[in-house]
Amino acid sequence: MNEQFVTPTSVTHLDSRGYIHGKLSAVLSAEDFQGAEWKQFTDSWDNLSQDGYMADGGTYRERRYSEFSYDATADSMTLLPHVPYSQTKEVNYLNGGIERHFEPFEPHVADSPVLRSVFQWCANSLSQTVGEATWKIQSFQNRILARSGEDGQPTPEGMHRDGVDFVLTLLIERNSIDGGVSAVYDAQTRECLQEVVLSEPGEFLFADDERLLHSVTPLTPSAADVQGHRDVLIAMFTRTES
Repeated sequence: MNEQFVTPTSVTHLDSRGYIHGKLSAVLSAEDFQGAEWKQFTDSWDNLSQDGYMADGGTYRERRYSEFSYDATADSMTLLPHVPYSQTKEVNYLNGGIERHFEPFEPHVADSPVLRSVFQWCANSLSQTVGEATWKIQSFQNRILARSGEDGQPTPEGMHRDGVDFVLTLLIERNSIDGGVSAVYDAQTRECLQEVVLSEPGEFLFADDERLLHSVTPLTPSAADVQGHRDVLIAMFTRTES
C-alpha cells in the first residue's frame, strides 16, 4: 500500500495512526544528512561485529549497541554506561531471556551530530504527540548480510514488538539486495497498516511499539555472486519520567 512521506507538520500521525513513514530530508536540515558528517556516520557501519547470539544459527547479522538518555525539556542527550542488551522471552522468543553483550558505538558515532539530530527530532516529535519526557534510548547499528546460501533476516523472530514505547528504523544503506519489505500491523487485529521498502538513505519508520507490531521480509542478494547488505539504525524509546 502506498503512503506519502511525513512532512514537518504531520508528526501527529504518530498519535493518530501510531506510525510515521518519512525521510530525514523532510524533517532535518541538509547539513544533518549530507556532507562529511553524514559520510563519517554511515561509514561506521563497515566496522560492526558479528552477532553471536542468533539462536537460529545465522551468521547474517552484524551490530553495535549503546544506550542514551534524552531529556526533551532540556534538549540534552547523554551517553549512558555500557550494559548488555536483554529482552524477555515473551517479547523475543528466539533470542530473548539472556544478556547479550555487544560492542558499544564507537566514540565518534556516539558523539555524532547526525545521531544527536535524529534523536532530537524523535524526542521533539514525541513531545508534540505524547508530551515532554526524558527518554531512555536503546540503539543498534545493524547490518544484515544477504549472500548465496544464507538469506538475511532483519526480523528473525517474525512479527513482533520490541517491548518499549516507540521504535525508529532509519535506513542507512541498501546495497545489492532484494526483499526487505517493512510492515507495521495493528497489535490487536494484526491487520497490516502499511508495507514499504525503505530504499533511500535517510528513509525511516517511527512507530508506537505498544500499539503496533512490525516485521521485515528476508533479504536475498541481487545476483548469485554478490554479497549484499541492509544497514539501519534502530532506536527504541522508553519514557523514564514525565
